[in-house]
Amino acid sequence: MAVNYTAKYASRIAERFKKRSITDAACGHDYSFVGAKTVKVYSVNTAPEQQYDRSKGANRFGDPANLGDTVQEMTCTQQPSFTFVIEPLDNSDQAIEKAAGKALRRQLDEVTVPGMDKYRLKRWVEGANIQHLLTTAPTKNTIVEAVIDVNAAMTDALVPMEGRTLYIPTQYYKLLKQNPDFISVEALGKEALARGVVGEVDGCRVVPVPIRYLPEGVYFLIKYKGATVDPVKLQQYDVLPKVQGYAGPVVQGVTYYDSFVLGARGDGLAVCGSGALILAAPELTVASHKVTVTAVEGVTFRYTVDGSNPRYSAAAQAYTAPVTLAEGQVFRCIGVKDGCVGKEASRQYA
Repeated sequence: MAVNYTAKYASRIAERFKKRSITDAACGHDYSFVGAKTVKVYSVNTAPEQQYDRSKGANRFGDPANLGDTVQEMTCTQQPSFTFVIEPLDNSDQAIEKAAGKALRRQLDEVTVPGMDKYRLKRWVEGANIQHLLTTAPTKNTIVEAVIDVNAAMTDALVPMEGRTLYIPTQYYKLLKQNPDFISVEALGKEALARGVVGEVDGCRVVPVPIRYLPEGVYFLIKYKGATVDPVKLQQYDVLPKVQGYAGPVVQGVTYYDSFVLGARGDGLAVCGSGALILAAPELTVASHKVTVTAVEGVTFRYTVDGSNPRYSAAAQAYTAPVTLAEGQVFRCIGVKDGCVGKEASRQYA
């Protein structure tokens, strides 16, 4: 019986477009997770200053304050994995053109790396301690002013000017690029372009981001490199040439990583967005030393009473009922919703 070959497969695989990591260059690696999946970071508090008083004898420097600390607990949670088999007996010439190594590289370029970028950007947005709410979307005439305002808020919080990166969705990047204050990549060199940087504005390196990489309502994000810890504990990718039950090689892999905003450096992340992204500060009422948080549909609340920032502190608790304050305590609270960042509200003992 004659075999009629009615189809022919091309000698090249049509590769999809891919993009190298846009977050790696701005990641922080100051803390080691080697041998551990959880790291506790301590931030030592400071003491208030007062006037030196010669009339107080042995206590001229003032009353000593108890110097406490704030603990932040960081536990790696992300461990996406994949596996696939390259079957050589599928009755098509296509299988011959598939090389396991190239297939693995394709999987990492098109799935693993973009997934990590999206996760990191979301975590950075949700952990931004500076939020700039705009009632209307930026325009060509207002986008740079918004960047300058957010940058100024970071500078007021003593964030270093150098080391800031502006991540901006493509729809707003095209507005930014039309502004005369935008410095094109030609002035920055090829090295910057290799890291995804396409220009500079108000001292920030500009990195365009596909719109689907960022939570809804983000106009742009400014990140100081040292504001986060972004560990990658494990990157294991294997090509197994002989596996029982399969005629072809099996490819598998797992990436174990996470991303955390350092509480002591939370002002190193600032986000500009709409009301869909930035949650209003919780509405608090105080009566008989009890603080009550007004419920908001779809929003939960986290709070502290030890003075630490509920956005990062290990002492933060989920609000479920009115909280009674002791004398000297401060109730600090934020709203929490997936893909959003909440403004903070606080009340003192009264």
